[in-house]
Amino acid sequence: MDTINKDKYNWMVLAPSKDRHQIDELEEGKIIRRFVDDQWICVVKNNGEVFSFKDKCPHAGASFFKGSCEDGKVVCPLHRFGFDLKTGRGHGLYLENYPVKLHEDQYLIGFEKNIFGF
Repeated sequence: MDTINKDKYNWMVLAPSKDRHQIDELEEGKIIRRFVDDQWICVVKNNGEVFSFKDKCPHAGASFFKGSCEDGKVVCPLHRFGFDLKTGRGHGLYLENYPVKLHEDQYLIGFEKNIFGF
């Protein structure tokens, strides 16, 4: 089995080299959006770590873009529910979050592969 198939994620470009500074220089707690794989993704830096998650609250479907990041949680601007940036857990629901890594001078986001490996 080759190394690529061992990874449980499909890695896609979140910020190419020319836009890398937008994440490198991102202010702590400020939420920005990127369009990746036909969907809006929010990106936030918390304690120097970069987090990404789907721009859709699992409770009411509101955008997190106008929300806030407080104490390691992203807070929905609509109903003020907080979701943990690491686990996605909050109020009995789960935020759809994605791993981020810096690779060859660009930021990549990982989308979990389906059962067929895509």
